[in-house]
Formats: sequence, C-alpha cells, structure tokens
Amino acid sequence: MLRHHAPDTTVEITTRTVRGEYLLRPSEELNEIILGILGRAQLMYGIWLHLFVFMSNHYHLIATIPDAKVLADFACYLNGNLAREANRQLGREGPVWSRRYRSIEILDDVAMVDRAHYLTSHGCKEGLVGRPIDWPGATSVQALLTGEPARGFWFDRAEESYHRNLGRTVGRYDFATSYDVQLSPLPCWDHLTEAERVDRVAALVAQIEEETRVQNLADERTPHGPAAVLAQDPYSHPENFEKRPAPPCHTAVYSLREAFITTYYAFVDAYTEASAQFRSGHLDTEFPADCFPPPLPFYKPVTSFAPS
Repeated sequence: MLRHHAPDTTVEITTRTVRGEYLLRPSEELNEIILGILGRAQLMYGIWLHLFVFMSNHYHLIATIPDAKVLADFACYLNGNLAREANRQLGREGPVWSRRYRSIEILDDVAMVDRAHYLTSHGCKEGLVGRPIDWPGATSVQALLTGEPARGFWFDRAEESYHRNLGRTVGRYDFATSYDVQLSPLPCWDHLTEAERVDRVAALVAQIEEETRVQNLADERTPHGPAAVLAQDPYSHPENFEKRPAPPCHTAVYSLREAFITTYYAFVDAYTEASAQFRSGHLDTEFPADCFPPPLPFYKPVTSFAPS
C-alpha cells in the first residue's frame, strides 16, 4: 500500500522477521538495547508512544504520529538499528526483517481499546506465559501498571570500535546513553486521571489473565514459561507460521471502514495520476497531501568522444 497518513493519526506499527525466525529472542541484554533504541528514536522524531510489545519474531507499537514522513524516519531508524543489534547478538549477517513496516490506522475508541487488548495479550494467547507481566521480552505492561518509564541503553558502537582499535579495553556501558521510553495515554483515555488509566490497564490485564486461564483449560495446555522462551533456538520458527493479509484499518464501525477505504482509493487515484505526470517530466506536479512523491529516475548525460 502507498504510505499515506494525516497528521496526528494513531496507528499500529508492526513488522516481522524473515521466515518468522526468533531473531529477537528475549534476553536481558537485548531488552535494554531495544528499549534504548526505542527511547532514542522516540525522542529524535517526536512520536507519541502508547503501547509496545516485542516478541521473538515480530513487534507491535501503538503510536500517534506527527505525519507520514516522521513515521517513515522513525521506523527506518528503529528497524535499522534493531536489525544491526540483533545480528550483533547472534553473530550473523543478512536481513532481519521480512518486509518494511506496516502502519494501520486506528479509527475509533472501541478499536483502540481492542488493539490495546491484543498487544497486551501477546505471550499469553500463544500459550507461552500465563500472565502478560511474565513475558520476558520488552513490553510496556510494567510501565503502564506502575507509571514508571521503561529504561534502556543506546550503545555508540562507532566509539566502542574506535577505542578497541586503539587497543583500549571497553566496558559494556562506557559508551552507552540511557533513554526512557515515555508512554503517552491512549487518545481514548486521555481524559482520565493517571490513577484511572492505571485501573483501566489493570482491568485489561486481569481480563487477559482470566481469558488465558480459560483457554489453557480448554486446550489442556500448560504455558511454556519465561525460561522456555529464553531458551528458544533463534533460527527456528513457529510450526504453524503463516502470513495473513493486513486489514486496511482498525475500526469497530462499518461506516468508518467504508469511508476510510473510499478516501484511500481516491488518494491512490490522485497519486497515480500525479505520479505519471511527474515521471513524464512535469516536475512541478502537485501531489496529494501527506504522501511521498516518487523518486526521480537516474539520469546519465550522453558524452560524445572524438576518435583519437
């Protein structure tokens, strides 16, 4: 899909590892790296982050974005740095992500709470842990329940390498900067007091724990537990791994969904027409608002050489 978001839109951002492999398998070291990159990216690009969860092979964020360009820059920074650090942890090379990020707009309050429930249930719905708080990876659950920001570290690998090349011993945190991941209230809960928001999160967590208990009884399964998650082979993947098409938007209101689709395809038509004019040489073509014009084609001037 063409990337197109109006300013101050709330979106769910997600992407997955290649082949669904567990390249983001949680560890204490990787968790603080993820939180450091996320906190630094949030500060650099002015993203309002509401919830997040990083699983072994994908992640989800709910955020409000200033505009589509800021979102693209934020996701590029987050995914690029996280891929390098994941490869560093595993001593591997090559791509980490199976595709570019997806950003799906959340159109109404009911859908927003539903997506908050979905993100918070990660780890439980798969039968990996019994409670959201037990997930050993980077997640916003603890911060939302306590009001204390999640803290991580961003590591200046260039400085580390420079000093190692000089023969100096480099400690783990010698060139590290701590960053807090600041969580903003969900827009649908923005009118509540902080205590009321904590109560909403606690009720959500309690609901997920009860749903997990009932599902585990029905399936006659016992959660694997955090230790089993930490012991996963990073190059394995779920047996039932499958790719599903992403919805065009998240909403509980059919009319909002239809209006969104109509507006989006009107944007696609306008963009396609403008793009054709632009590529034919009309560089002053006006594009629809809040989008990325296509890049210019490569140009190589023809040079004639006189025979010697």
